[in-house]
Amino acid sequence: MDRHRRRRLEASPVLPGPAHAAPLDDDDLLLEILLRLPPQPTSLLRASVVCKRWRRLVSDPGFLRRFRAHHRKPPLLGFISLEGYGPLYRFTPTLDPPDRIPAARFSLTQRPGECLHLVDCRHGLALFLNKKLPEALVWNPISGEQRRVALPPEFDNTVQGDVRCAAVLCAAGDDDPNHVHGDCDLSSYKLALVRGGQRHTRVFACLYKSKSALWGNLISTTTITDRLHNWGRGSVLIRNTLCWMISEEGDTLQLDSDAQKLVVIEKPVYRCTGDFSSEIIRTAEGSLGLVVFTELSMLLWVYSDEVGRWVPQETIELASHLSPGVPVEDIWPLILGYDEDHNVILLRISIGLFMIQLDSMRFKEIFGTNFITSYFPYTSYYASDLATSGTDAEPGISRST
Repeated sequence: MDRHRRRRLEASPVLPGPAHAAPLDDDDLLLEILLRLPPQPTSLLRASVVCKRWRRLVSDPGFLRRFRAHHRKPPLLGFISLEGYGPLYRFTPTLDPPDRIPAARFSLTQRPGECLHLVDCRHGLALFLNKKLPEALVWNPISGEQRRVALPPEFDNTVQGDVRCAAVLCAAGDDDPNHVHGDCDLSSYKLALVRGGQRHTRVFACLYKSKSALWGNLISTTTITDRLHNWGRGSVLIRNTLCWMISEEGDTLQLDSDAQKLVVIEKPVYRCTGDFSSEIIRTAEGSLGLVVFTELSMLLWVYSDEVGRWVPQETIELASHLSPGVPVEDIWPLILGYDEDHNVILLRISIGLFMIQLDSMRFKEIFGTNFITSYFPYTSYYASDLATSGTDAEPGISRST
């Protein structure tokens, strides 16, 4: 390089300007990075305390909608279950600290003397039936909001007998195809109720839409079992169809919420080893599946709509997935809950309560317990008090300016 050219270069320093700004100074680029934070409760809270600019970005309603749409599936925060033998319910968190949500954050306010029975959880909402009055209670544990809905006369549990199956689901997607479940409120939801007939030869169902505040027509079909056994389990949603296991062996009732049609699917042929040993699931392909636990193995069946029967898929030996030292000869697995969004089964074995992710077969211990009850999964985009993160931050999180 000649001397004059070198002098010109040395005399022409690069001046700072918009084209050379630091990458994180670009709001659009920063938003794309923040969008990819994990959907755990403290992720956005931790970002919000970095500085006022980051707080403004992650608190924006438009960003929060994009954040939920990007992840599609809200995290499993924990399970809601009956506490002891009384009418009280407890929340059992499943996330690790600092995302672990204290059980005290979710507290249901009940009226004096009422007896509420938890029957379903979905889309951040919990459904209870009142055992003393013909009404349902829909509860949003995060906001604390409640709605009480009078049951139709055909489902008055003080006259017709207990409602055996029920379901709750958000209906916001009916009007907004871009709605992402996980931050659903009580502005639009549906309820479904199912009960058996007096002679156990028919099963009846009815749908409720909150937007119209009306129950639909009563629909029914014949049954293939002499009695509806639901064992306090919730429903499984497969596309627009609600499914309930109505016998311990796997007989399944399906309610198409669009076509208003009931169908009963007969169980596959296998040897049932006892109560709480099987559970219907939603497969990765969006089909109806059935998981059956024996003492030492897990069998998976898938229902084929094409051939109209159950097809065995695989058998998995539990011993190869348990931690060393677990007495596999005496585990006696009992299924106490199922989360359709994450394909997770809650399994009680001899040494405690475990979550099993069925795709990976990963086991995670929740806590040791000998109490048998139904656990209902609770999933939601819990924002960890973003709006008040300056005063109610999680332990160990300090706010910057």
